[in-house]
Amino acid sequence: MSRITERPEIQFRVSIATPEAWQVVVEMARQENWDLGEGDASRFLNVDAPGFYIGYWQDRPIASISVVNHAQNYAHLGHYIVNPDFRGQGFGLAVWSMAIEHAEGRCIGLDGMPAQEATYQKYGFKTHYHTFRMVGAATKNIVELYNIELVDQKNITSVIDYDASFVGYSRAGLLTEWFFGQGRKGLLLVGNKGIEGVIGLRPCDGGYRVGPFYAANEKNMRALMLAAMNEMPQQTNVTLDIPEYAQQTIAFARSLGFKTLFHTCRMYRGEPPADYQLGINALASLELG
Repeated sequence: MSRITERPEIQFRVSIATPEAWQVVVEMARQENWDLGEGDASRFLNVDAPGFYIGYWQDRPIASISVVNHAQNYAHLGHYIVNPDFRGQGFGLAVWSMAIEHAEGRCIGLDGMPAQEATYQKYGFKTHYHTFRMVGAATKNIVELYNIELVDQKNITSVIDYDASFVGYSRAGLLTEWFFGQGRKGLLLVGNKGIEGVIGLRPCDGGYRVGPFYAANEKNMRALMLAAMNEMPQQTNVTLDIPEYAQQTIAFARSLGFKTLFHTCRMYRGEPPADYQLGINALASLELG
């Protein structure tokens, strides 16, 4: 599916991306220093392949966006990029307009840069909280809790259900393969009542990314964070996107030497299935939430 803009003389069209074409967007994001997780793109596309769009100017890809329908009542917007040489000419709005239709009335969430907050507000989005991109170095640690297991095919359904208890909808399409693959791993902490914490880790352009990351209490949060870093090469860069309400997580990261690079605005248009829930320590990604 593609659409020509109202100015066909400029030869601009917007098309649903194929997995092969989307690799161009991965490179565009890399040029913007997004520090992408290795293999994230294929897992994103597994959720809702028709929700990924590329804008072409004279058959040259210059803009992108994704609006991924996670559930009947929620979609998440990401990958909103316009080539710097083509900004300010309406190409971003063209891909935006087509992608937004894909949500079909769902609440739409996004994690946007503060510089674009006012622009998103014009389209009905409201800021609910901020998320901090924090980066530090992996160290080897002694973990006090020993009831930590690997996420595997036997427990992945329980992990997906646990994730849904925080975000308000099932992310089976995203998480079924999220913790598996080269360098990817998930750890879960099991208590008397079942799962009491989950953390995912995966290689990225700049080292390792952490997320999703949930824990029932501060003790579990610390144990999972330290256990995850034990799985990484020592001193490699570690990146987390931590919601501002997770103050204990932010403080613990700082105690480990992590620094804040920037923050984003979690914005919604419409009523989200669930707003921030206590126990969310880091997002899976800014692109899909």
